[in-house]
Amino acid sequence: MASIFFKQDTVEDSSLCGEPEPRHTGFLNGLYYIFYESRVHSVVAESVPLVIWLSGGPGCSSLVGMLFENGPCIVGEDSPATISLNVNSWTQAAHMVYIDQPRGTGFSPARSSLRSWSEATAVDDLVSFLDEFYIAFPTFASNELYIFGESYAGHYIPDLAHGLLLRNSRAFQNLKGIGTIELATTSMTKPRIIIALFDTLGPFVKSVNNDILLTEANDYVESCEEAIQACQDPAIGGQGDCSKVGYTRKTLKVTVCQALSSNVMAQVYRQGLNHYNLDRKCHSDMFRLCYRFQPLYTFVNSQVTMAKLGLSGHSWAPCNSDVFAGHLDKDYFEESEGKVATLLDHGIRVLIYAGDKDLVCNWMAQDKWTREMTWHGHDEFNGNAMSAYVFKGEKHGQVRSAQGLTFFRVYNAGHMVPLDQPAVALDVFRKFITNHPLV
Repeated sequence: MASIFFKQDTVEDSSLCGEPEPRHTGFLNGLYYIFYESRVHSVVAESVPLVIWLSGGPGCSSLVGMLFENGPCIVGEDSPATISLNVNSWTQAAHMVYIDQPRGTGFSPARSSLRSWSEATAVDDLVSFLDEFYIAFPTFASNELYIFGESYAGHYIPDLAHGLLLRNSRAFQNLKGIGTIELATTSMTKPRIIIALFDTLGPFVKSVNNDILLTEANDYVESCEEAIQACQDPAIGGQGDCSKVGYTRKTLKVTVCQALSSNVMAQVYRQGLNHYNLDRKCHSDMFRLCYRFQPLYTFVNSQVTMAKLGLSGHSWAPCNSDVFAGHLDKDYFEESEGKVATLLDHGIRVLIYAGDKDLVCNWMAQDKWTREMTWHGHDEFNGNAMSAYVFKGEKHGQVRSAQGLTFFRVYNAGHMVPLDQPAVALDVFRKFITNHPLV
């Protein structure tokens, strides 16, 4: 068993922005974490849900989620770096554990003897992390558990929850639900949805000639779908799981799929727009992710912050390109949809957010796969119309829900819903983890 290393922050002025929540930091099973207890003081800690947060990428640090989206403190996008208390922190509803994973991400060191990454190894590491977490924090061993994240975490989260189910672990006994913002879980819906996206680009990308681009894109769709099926469908010689066939992206000939999405993205870039949020301009910095991450990078790497996080002498970056490349080579076409269905069949509730201004993990793809998924509530889910989600007297989205599955299209939000609609994101999060309907 991996040894436990746990370090509680004991610096006299240990807060990052004056936040009142107790904070714990350290490594469990080799993965770095920051654990904020909830701001909720009216009830005992054991009755407040425990939430695991996983950022996507793959290879992006969960400190991005914590300091850019939903943690107790938010670092601004302007230079010089500023940090302020987040009035919409998710710690107002839950205990939050932010984990840097897979290994090599954020502050979590890579295995020196292992230079390949996969969903399977990531899940094994996270299951062991949770086992050690309950030993290090026995007070929270019976709290209801939820797993949340965004983007590529749409792979991690169903896989982790399914892994806990197979092991019948203590964590699974506590698990009540999973939630993902911009779930990237199924690949077969992507090619056709990219075509449909041309209809939504018009208001944003003024120079797009849809007729020409549609013709070009349609040329790629059939080849892209064939490449995906080549490793997924046992009926035509595939293995049923692209992560197990030893192919790389090149041998799968998925360059046709990349060309399909690149055609769309190129038009967006030419207009200077952020493909993660079409309402935003794409800002160029050293990370080339369209968001202004330089102030966040500067803040985290300052000596003062490092000391407060118990990491003096370390360095940090928002995302790791080696982890990104390693996971995409093995798992880009790995399907998690079946695992979501299994979780629903075992009574685990599932929430899917999708910002309607995101091009990368667009809401139409999320809507499509949730309606097409085979599970016990399929007919009821598809029979329910989308209902307006109203917050403080205004419509902020649409909701479809049945038998534990909820899909939420968020108006005027991009890839990072808590960044673009912080109050809405907190309200939906709170309702979900307290098992209250969104509408």
